[in-house]
Amino acid sequence: MRNYQRFQILSSARQDLFCPESPVWVSRCQLSRDLESGKRLLQARMVNCSEKTVRQVFLRVVCLGANRERLTQLELVPMQSFSARPGELFGEDRPVEIISKGTVFVEVYAQRVRFSDGSTWDEPDVRGYLAFRAEPVRPEDPHYETLDDRARSGGVRNDCYFRAKPGLWVCTCGMPNTLRRLRCARCGANRLWLEQHMDPNLLDAPAPAQTPAPPASYPMPAPSVTVVPAPIHSDPPAQPTIIVQPAPESETEEEPVSHAGRNTAIVLAVLLFLALGVFFAYRYLSPYLRYREALKEQAAGNYDEAVAIFEDLGEYRDSLDQISESLARKAAGLMGEGKYQEAMELYTSIGGHEERIADCLYSLGVLAFNGQDVETALEYVEQLQTRYPDYDRTATLAQYCYYSLGNRAAAEAAAETDPARRINLYEEASSYFARTDGYEDSNERIRECAYREAQAYREANEIEEAIGCFGELGDYKDAARQQLDCMMEYVMQHLEAPDDATYAYLQKLVEANYSDAQSILDRLNGVGFSFEVLWEEQGEALPDQITDLSKVVIQYSVELRDEQGAVLVLVLCELPDGRQGRALLNTDRSAAGRRSWTDFPFPTNCTDDGTVTLTFYDAMLGENAEPLQTVTFSFAQSQTPEIEDAAASFLHSQRQETDEGSAIPKRPSPPTGG
Repeated sequence: MRNYQRFQILSSARQDLFCPESPVWVSRCQLSRDLESGKRLLQARMVNCSEKTVRQVFLRVVCLGANRERLTQLELVPMQSFSARPGELFGEDRPVEIISKGTVFVEVYAQRVRFSDGSTWDEPDVRGYLAFRAEPVRPEDPHYETLDDRARSGGVRNDCYFRAKPGLWVCTCGMPNTLRRLRCARCGANRLWLEQHMDPNLLDAPAPAQTPAPPASYPMPAPSVTVVPAPIHSDPPAQPTIIVQPAPESETEEEPVSHAGRNTAIVLAVLLFLALGVFFAYRYLSPYLRYREALKEQAAGNYDEAVAIFEDLGEYRDSLDQISESLARKAAGLMGEGKYQEAMELYTSIGGHEERIADCLYSLGVLAFNGQDVETALEYVEQLQTRYPDYDRTATLAQYCYYSLGNRAAAEAAAETDPARRINLYEEASSYFARTDGYEDSNERIRECAYREAQAYREANEIEEAIGCFGELGDYKDAARQQLDCMMEYVMQHLEAPDDATYAYLQKLVEANYSDAQSILDRLNGVGFSFEVLWEEQGEALPDQITDLSKVVIQYSVELRDEQGAVLVLVLCELPDGRQGRALLNTDRSAAGRRSWTDFPFPTNCTDDGTVTLTFYDAMLGENAEPLQTVTFSFAQSQTPEIEDAAASFLHSQRQETDEGSAIPKRPSPPTGG
């Protein structure tokens, strides 16, 4: 199985248990650890044994420890959606997280399968799993050449030995099948043909005896015949008379015959036979032997030697096709060694291996990513997206690349001291996270980058940009509060020359009950407030100390808020003895006027000396809002006659001391409000 980037393999094993009733066979499982997050991830390679398209698979995972002791069992572990057609391999590119700690080995089974037509298969309570073993065919096996020739002629694979066991049979592709299946669920090979031609138990059986052909027959020489015509008569002609005459005997003695010509003929015949044999060997036998030699070199992995022989053979049999096959196998071996660039170049020279070229590009991207060269990895991603837009693994690698680049840009932004540079880096990080299509916590990282970007705008005094960024974040962290703070900063920067944005921000601040927002808005709108405490109705200034609250007068001046009238003012009174009073100052909504202390329900018989505090509020906003103004003054109780006489005597004695040159200390005046 493939080891995806940044994954460390913990265990990998082939599963030799098969449930005849299951539509999905888990052929191999691999447990890996994500080096970046520390998560344990499970990869399962599955085969669709059914006649339907599989949409989703839920796994039953048995977690085992280092000594293969059973730790726990996970039920209905969901995998991502598929579209696996009948006989198709799938699942290994969709890893799932295994939460169980200490897991080193796993056993994986299909527990629930959902099909594209909406139907569902569930694992039965009685799990009838059959044990088997798919034994691979190796080039060094004694029957490899025979099986390979037969597999080629029959159009089947020669990966594993054909086996028939009770309840199932194992195809030469390694797929277990139930006995009721005539064809392999994965590769479609015919079981009867495999039994007759690929069963290793039948390879050592003696070949059936052949009946010898009858001997050739030659024509015998006919005897000499002389036809003698009958004499001519007037009578009807008689049938000719056939007289057999013996060959005349030689009158002289036979001379000896010379054998030189016969020997020459024999020699010529032998030479001709040898020439024909040499020609036959050169024309037919030698190419055949060379072809078999090339196949052996190919099976042994000596692809360069095999290609050289096949090239010498030219168009003999399928030598040209075997050249492509040898080069393809060599490229596959290079991929197994991690030499993806060489393999890709070889596949490109062969042609017709686009899917394998895409695998090479993907693997090169994975290697670059694992080597921290994310930019190069992204270049391979772009090549895959351009050349092979339907390649299903590109999206995963792209997510890893964009997520890593986003993390890098965010880290650089956090360490940057220049606000303008920090803003650019956070924007770059957000754009990378946005391209991951929701991978991991990308959406949360986007919001965090936007929050940091807004703070950088505020630090760079680009307040309006900061207000917009904080507003887009909604309830993220304290973005709403920081947006209001930025609005107030903008207002304070534009008090001398307010623009439309100033009034708009102030209105939002008032709606949010932001401190001082209403008073600033009123000031900008021409609304003013003035409150003054006077002595008696003549409007005299307050003395140093008030001894009679009934003589206090409150003078006010309130600007109009709108066409409905002036601001309605609430006044709160606090006396030194702790008593309080509340009343409306201008119940008729008058803009200016005077009101005596006795017009309000305020106490006048205060018994303690101290400070009197009057606080004025906008009655529409209430006491929770900022006060319009606060006025304080000192209060003291009125003195008795005895105390006044004692004071007069004290003053008389002080005047005498003054006449004698002594200095009289002045009494400090109490603080007054106003």
